[in-house]
Amino acid sequence: MYVLGVDIGTSSSKGMLVGLDGTVQRSAVREHTVDRPAPGRLEMDARVWWQEFAGLARQLCRDAEVGAVGVSGMGPCVLLADAGDEPVRPAILYGVDTRSTRQIGRLERELGAAEIRRRCGSDLSSQAAGPKIAWVAEEEPERYAKARRLYMPSSWLVRKLTGAYLLDHHSASQCTPLYDVGTTSPACRRRSGPPPSDGLYRQLYPSTVRLVHDLADRRHR
Repeated sequence: MYVLGVDIGTSSSKGMLVGLDGTVQRSAVREHTVDRPAPGRLEMDARVWWQEFAGLARQLCRDAEVGAVGVSGMGPCVLLADAGDEPVRPAILYGVDTRSTRQIGRLERELGAAEIRRRCGSDLSSQAAGPKIAWVAEEEPERYAKARRLYMPSSWLVRKLTGAYLLDHHSASQCTPLYDVGTTSPACRRRSGPPPSDGLYRQLYPSTVRLVHDLADRRHR
């Protein structure tokens, strides 16, 4: 029995097949590039995440009995998808993408920097997903109007694998100012505007450990 682990990174996706005793049996890498459509903007076609996961799984799991799958990924990224789970635009990457400077300033003025820090556990910065969602709403309203779900690399893979729409608490905590780390509920959504779907708040798991168990259980049903 083995465990498959896959991580979606900035420059590559990495996979590993590990025995239950922790011994690495096989490993592989799929290199990729990110798009830079303008200064300060870094994006990626999210379809690559699933394509590379599938390729790594086929390569690493041949003739192996896999009991669980674990996934992780760079973040926080902003992938907005429509009701049919088709991306409405390329995924916006984490702090290396600095397009939302104006939205950060506006949200700090509206909500108060101290209040954001108190409720969300961090300051607004280019790392935060919330201002990037606001950027899409303001700069690409047609695309935003189609959006219904927010994904990051790991939650995108989980959706593909299981059909579940969820986000772990750590990733959700990087959606400042949309998540209250003390109550696991929306923090400043009324004033800052909600993400495309309230589903983000209904589908939160305490850790990625639960994801591994769910995937394993589903495989043996």
